[in-house]
Amino acid sequence: FVGGYQHPPNIDAAEWFVGSIWPLIQAELPEMVFHLIGSKAPEKVRALEGDGVRFHGYVESLDPWLDGCRLAVAPLRYGAGIKGKVNQSMSRGQPVVATPMAVEGMFAQSGRDVLVADSAEAFAEAVVRLYRDEELWNRISAGGLENVRQYFSIETARLGLQQLLGMF
Repeated sequence: FVGGYQHPPNIDAAEWFVGSIWPLIQAELPEMVFHLIGSKAPEKVRALEGDGVRFHGYVESLDPWLDGCRLAVAPLRYGAGIKGKVNQSMSRGQPVVATPMAVEGMFAQSGRDVLVADSAEAFAEAVVRLYRDEELWNRISAGGLENVRQYFSIETARLGLQQLLGMF
């Protein structure tokens, strides 16, 4: 999970994931490691480290995490706007398990582009399924890449701007 921890929704997401979702995942996948990445974390986020949770704080580059972690989670329970953390993972082919709030406004369809869950139990089940099921992992990876290409790519923005400017 990547988040700037000066933003309260990211603190809530980290605490909810580690406190309510992570134990359910660990019961099924004790070998899994959960990485918390992000700047300006208060002590209560740093204290989440342990029992398979690794707190890294600020990192120079997200590239090793985007390329080296099997999946990303976005357990946001409140907030607004397009979530860069979700777009960034999808743009690298890293499948995402997210809450409905985390994919708000992204044209993402659960089961095609991401897996969406709104309870701790459903979220944990989606993470375990995605972690274990190679066909599902490949489908969500490809769907996320296509979603970003279709709705958030430079080419899409360029075409939209051309259409807008052509109206005048």
